[in-house]
Amino acid sequence: MSALLVDIGNTRIKWVLRDRGETTATGVTDKANAARFNWPQSPERIVVSSVQDNRELHELFEGLFGERLRWLGTPVYDYQFFRHCYRDPARLGVDRWLAMIGARQHSDGDLLVVDAGTALTLDIFSAENQHQGGYIVPGLQMARQALFGGTDKVRQFGDEQDAATLTPGTNTVNCVAAGTLRQQLALVQHVVDEYPDHHIFITGGDGELIADNLNARYYPDLIFDGMDSLCAGLFTA
Repeated sequence: MSALLVDIGNTRIKWVLRDRGETTATGVTDKANAARFNWPQSPERIVVSSVQDNRELHELFEGLFGERLRWLGTPVYDYQFFRHCYRDPARLGVDRWLAMIGARQHSDGDLLVVDAGTALTLDIFSAENQHQGGYIVPGLQMARQALFGGTDKVRQFGDEQDAATLTPGTNTVNCVAAGTLRQQLALVQHVVDEYPDHHIFITGGDGELIADNLNARYYPDLIFDGMDSLCAGLFTA
């Protein structure tokens, strides 16, 4: 089955086109440009995930693709390969849900799924497909913005640039950049140490930076892998 898989973020829309599990095209566009974008028209199934409501985009995709569209704003409650720990599964972010389902396509054991985006999320997912809970903290950019926006003496000076290292900073920007990165790495490493038998999967916009510093593998397409697995099972009818 050919499928157009679309992930709507805060400002950008990422998409991949897959045919029988093989990626044939990828792209990114701004949300503001979605109505003018030349979306592929041939896929048999279109799956869109969006944590936010995005009613206008929902209507846009319905108009473009009609009955071929499956819009995922919340997790599917009764999906047979996922057992929820949230009392109300609709309160679990659909991106976290899809990342766990995507990680399952790569391993049948116990999983630790790390999504480093606007927020940094860590989720524990058992070999029996039981979500055992997780952690949510501000992501790198959010943490840095909080410091620069909420602290008078921590300022972003125009002549200071992020050195992108973990060494102690010698100016404010480098202190904040190195400190927030170390904070993120420390949390991830602490949970990894607590769950040593879990296979770690790191994804998200800042995931490659996290993975590189932990000598771990980066999986950029876990959410799309999750959508693709749904196309092969739940959404075939």
